[in-house]
Amino acid sequence: MFEILYQYLIQQRSLSLPGLGTLHLQNIPAMSDFSNHIIGPPSEKVVFDSSLDAPHKNLFLYVAKRRNIAEWEAIKLVNDFSFDLKHKLKDGKEINWEGIGILRTGDSGEILLEARPMEYEFLRPAPAIRVVRHNTHHIIRRGDKEVQETFAKSPGFEEDASIISNRRRKWWLWAVLILTIGLLMLIIHFSQTGFSSSAIQNQQKPDVKEAPSTYTVLQ
Repeated sequence: MFEILYQYLIQQRSLSLPGLGTLHLQNIPAMSDFSNHIIGPPSEKVVFDSSLDAPHKNLFLYVAKRRNIAEWEAIKLVNDFSFDLKHKLKDGKEINWEGIGILRTGDSGEILLEARPMEYEFLRPAPAIRVVRHNTHHIIRRGDKEVQETFAKSPGFEEDASIISNRRRKWWLWAVLILTIGLLMLIIHFSQTGFSSSAIQNQQKPDVKEAPSTYTVLQ
Protein backbone atom coordinates (compact mmCIF):
# COMPACT_ATOMS: atom_id res chain seq x y z
CA MET A 1 0.00 0.00 0.00
CA PHE A 2 2.84 2.42 0.71
CA GLU A 3 4.13 2.14 -2.86
CA ILE A 4 0.64 2.36 -4.43
CA LEU A 5 -0.28 5.45 -2.41
CA TYR A 6 3.11 7.03 -3.13
CA GLN A 7 2.56 6.63 -6.87
CA TYR A 8 -0.94 8.08 -6.53
CA LEU A 9 0.51 11.11 -4.72
CA ILE A 10 3.08 11.66 -7.47
CA GLN A 11 0.42 11.54 -10.16
CA GLN A 12 -2.35 13.50 -8.43
CA ARG A 13 -0.09 15.73 -6.26
CA SER A 14 -2.45 15.24 -3.33
CA LEU A 15 -3.35 12.25 -1.15
CA SER A 16 -6.02 12.30 1.57
CA LEU A 17 -6.16 9.48 4.09
CA PRO A 18 -9.25 9.05 6.29
CA GLY A 19 -8.62 9.91 9.93
CA LEU A 20 -5.07 11.14 9.25
CA GLY A 21 -4.91 14.11 6.90
CA THR A 22 -3.78 15.14 3.45
CA LEU A 23 -0.35 15.03 1.84
CA HIS A 24 0.37 17.75 -0.70
CA LEU A 25 3.29 18.08 -3.09
CA GLN A 26 5.06 21.43 -2.85
CA ASN A 27 7.43 22.68 -5.54
CA ILE A 28 10.92 23.85 -4.61
CA PRO A 29 12.36 26.07 -7.38
CA ALA A 30 15.85 25.73 -8.80
CA MET A 31 18.54 27.40 -6.68
CA SER A 32 21.73 29.09 -7.89
CA ASP A 33 25.00 28.03 -6.30
CA PHE A 34 27.45 30.74 -7.42
CA SER A 35 30.35 29.40 -5.38
CA ASN A 36 30.27 26.06 -7.23
CA HIS A 37 29.10 27.58 -10.55
CA ILE A 38 26.00 25.39 -10.82
CA ILE A 39 22.23 25.73 -10.74
CA GLY A 40 20.51 23.08 -8.67
CA PRO A 41 17.51 21.37 -10.26
CA PRO A 42 13.97 22.01 -9.01
CA SER A 43 12.63 19.51 -6.52
CA GLU A 44 9.52 18.73 -4.49
CA LYS A 45 8.65 17.95 -0.91
CA VAL A 46 5.52 16.75 0.83
CA VAL A 47 3.50 19.02 3.13
CA PHE A 48 1.10 17.44 5.63
CA ASP A 49 -2.25 18.97 6.59
CA SER A 50 -4.16 17.16 9.33
CA SER A 51 -7.31 19.30 8.96
CA LEU A 52 -8.30 17.63 5.66
CA ASP A 53 -8.88 13.88 5.83
CA ALA A 54 -11.66 13.21 3.30
CA PRO A 55 -10.27 11.06 0.46
CA HIS A 56 -11.32 11.62 -3.12
CA LYS A 57 -13.26 8.93 -4.94
CA ASN A 58 -10.44 8.68 -7.49
CA LEU A 59 -8.22 7.24 -4.76
CA PHE A 60 -10.45 4.20 -4.32
CA LEU A 61 -10.77 3.71 -8.08
CA TYR A 62 -6.98 3.89 -8.43
CA VAL A 63 -6.36 1.35 -5.66
CA ALA A 64 -9.07 -0.95 -7.04
CA LYS A 65 -7.47 -0.87 -10.48
CA ARG A 66 -3.95 -1.45 -9.15
CA ARG A 67 -5.03 -4.33 -6.90
CA ASN A 68 -7.56 -5.65 -9.41
CA ILE A 69 -10.33 -5.66 -6.81
CA ALA A 70 -13.79 -4.15 -6.46
CA GLU A 71 -14.24 -0.53 -5.41
CA TRP A 72 -15.82 -1.42 -2.05
CA GLU A 73 -12.82 -3.65 -1.30
CA ALA A 74 -10.50 -0.77 -2.14
CA ILE A 75 -12.42 1.49 0.26
CA LYS A 76 -12.01 -1.06 3.05
CA LEU A 77 -8.34 -1.53 2.22
CA VAL A 78 -7.60 2.22 2.39
CA ASN A 79 -9.57 2.65 5.63
CA ASP A 80 -7.79 -0.31 7.27
CA PHE A 81 -4.43 1.08 6.17
CA SER A 82 -5.21 4.51 7.63
CA PHE A 83 -6.52 3.02 10.89
CA ASP A 84 -3.41 0.85 11.31
CA LEU A 85 -1.14 3.82 10.54
CA LYS A 86 -2.91 6.05 13.05
CA HIS A 87 -2.82 3.34 15.72
CA LYS A 88 0.96 2.96 15.36
CA LEU A 89 1.46 6.71 15.57
CA LYS A 90 -0.59 6.93 18.79
CA ASP A 91 1.62 4.23 20.30
CA GLY A 92 4.60 6.51 19.74
CA LYS A 93 6.02 4.70 16.75
CA GLU A 94 7.59 6.46 13.79
CA ILE A 95 6.53 5.61 10.26
CA ASN A 96 9.30 5.91 7.68
CA TRP A 97 7.50 6.36 4.39
CA GLU A 98 9.99 5.82 1.59
CA GLY A 99 10.21 8.84 -0.69
CA ILE A 100 8.01 11.03 1.53
CA GLY A 101 9.47 11.30 5.02
CA ILE A 102 8.92 10.27 8.62
CA LEU A 103 5.51 10.46 10.31
CA ARG A 104 5.43 10.83 14.08
CA THR A 105 3.16 12.09 16.87
CA GLY A 106 3.95 15.45 18.49
CA ASP A 107 3.89 16.33 22.18
CA SER A 108 0.31 17.55 21.98
CA GLY A 109 -0.89 14.50 20.05
CA GLU A 110 -0.85 16.01 16.57
CA ILE A 111 0.59 14.09 13.63
CA LEU A 112 3.79 15.59 12.25
CA LEU A 113 5.67 14.90 9.04
CA GLU A 114 9.43 15.29 8.73
CA ALA A 115 9.52 15.58 4.96
CA ARG A 116 12.57 15.08 2.81
CA PRO A 117 13.12 16.61 -0.65
CA MET A 118 11.97 14.39 -3.46
CA GLU A 119 14.78 14.21 -6.00
CA TYR A 120 14.63 12.60 -9.40
CA GLU A 121 17.47 11.00 -11.35
CA PHE A 122 16.56 12.78 -14.58
CA LEU A 123 16.95 16.20 -12.92
CA ARG A 124 20.61 17.06 -12.36
CA PRO A 125 22.53 20.26 -11.59
CA ALA A 126 23.38 22.40 -14.60
CA PRO A 127 26.66 24.30 -15.01
CA ALA A 128 26.34 28.05 -14.59
CA ILE A 129 29.60 29.61 -15.76
CA ARG A 130 29.43 33.29 -16.63
CA VAL A 131 30.12 33.95 -20.31
CA VAL A 132 31.35 37.38 -21.44
CA ARG A 133 30.88 37.98 -25.16
CA HIS A 134 32.65 40.73 -27.04
CA ASN A 135 31.52 42.36 -30.28
CA THR A 136 27.99 41.02 -29.91
CA HIS A 137 24.60 42.66 -30.19
CA HIS A 138 21.09 42.12 -28.96
CA ILE A 139 17.68 43.73 -29.26
CA ILE A 140 16.68 46.23 -26.57
CA ARG A 141 13.56 48.32 -26.20
CA ARG A 142 13.69 52.11 -26.18
CA GLY A 143 10.28 53.60 -25.63
CA ASP A 144 7.95 51.85 -28.07
CA LYS A 145 10.69 50.82 -30.49
CA GLU A 146 13.08 47.89 -30.58
CA VAL A 147 16.63 48.78 -31.52
CA GLN A 148 19.84 46.83 -31.88
CA GLU A 149 22.51 47.50 -29.28
CA THR A 150 26.07 46.51 -30.11
CA PHE A 151 28.65 45.76 -27.46
CA ALA A 152 31.99 46.34 -29.14
CA LYS A 153 35.14 47.94 -27.84
CA SER A 154 36.90 50.40 -30.10
CA PRO A 155 40.57 49.61 -30.94
CA GLY A 156 41.86 52.44 -28.77
CA PHE A 157 39.47 51.85 -25.89
CA GLU A 158 41.90 49.99 -23.67
CA GLU A 159 44.71 52.42 -24.53
CA ASP A 160 42.57 55.48 -23.72
CA ALA A 161 41.46 53.93 -20.46
CA SER A 162 45.10 53.31 -19.53
CA ILE A 163 46.04 56.94 -20.27
CA ILE A 164 43.16 58.26 -18.16
CA SER A 165 44.10 55.93 -15.33
CA ASN A 166 47.73 57.10 -15.41
CA ARG A 167 46.63 60.72 -15.36
CA ARG A 168 44.43 60.13 -12.34
CA ARG A 169 47.20 58.33 -10.51
CA LYS A 170 49.74 61.18 -11.11
CA TRP A 171 47.60 64.09 -9.98
CA TRP A 172 49.82 64.47 -6.94
CA LEU A 173 52.78 65.41 -9.18
CA TRP A 174 50.98 68.61 -10.16
CA ALA A 175 50.24 69.35 -6.52
CA VAL A 176 53.95 68.96 -5.59
CA LEU A 177 54.98 71.16 -8.52
CA ILE A 178 52.61 73.98 -7.52
CA LEU A 179 53.72 73.75 -3.90
CA THR A 180 57.41 73.93 -4.93
CA ILE A 181 56.81 77.05 -7.05
CA GLY A 182 55.00 78.71 -4.14
CA LEU A 183 57.84 77.98 -1.76
CA LEU A 184 60.44 79.36 -4.21
CA MET A 185 58.47 82.59 -4.56
CA LEU A 186 58.32 82.98 -0.77
CA ILE A 187 62.07 82.37 -0.44
CA ILE A 188 62.84 85.02 -3.09
CA HIS A 189 60.49 87.48 -1.41
CA PHE A 190 62.02 86.99 2.05
CA SER A 191 65.56 87.21 0.66
CA GLN A 192 64.75 90.68 -0.71
CA THR A 193 62.76 92.10 2.21
CA GLY A 194 64.23 90.16 5.11
CA PHE A 195 62.66 87.57 7.34
CA SER A 196 60.22 89.52 9.53
CA SER A 197 56.52 89.72 10.17
CA SER A 198 56.35 93.11 8.47
CA ALA A 199 57.82 91.63 5.31
CA ILE A 200 54.59 89.83 4.57
CA GLN A 201 52.45 92.90 5.22
CA ASN A 202 51.37 95.46 2.66
CA GLN A 203 54.03 98.22 2.63
CA GLN A 204 52.04 100.77 0.62
CA LYS A 205 50.20 103.43 2.58
CA PRO A 206 46.94 104.59 1.16
CA ASP A 207 46.45 108.31 0.43
CA VAL A 208 43.72 109.76 2.60
CA LYS A 209 41.85 112.58 0.91
CA GLU A 210 39.81 115.14 2.77
CA ALA A 211 36.15 114.80 2.21
CA PRO A 212 34.31 117.79 0.67
CA SER A 213 32.08 119.96 2.87
CA THR A 214 28.52 118.83 3.10
CA TYR A 215 27.16 122.13 4.47
CA THR A 216 27.95 125.90 4.56
CA VAL A 217 28.24 127.97 7.76
CA LEU A 218 26.32 131.22 7.48
CA GLN A 219 28.19 134.36 8.63
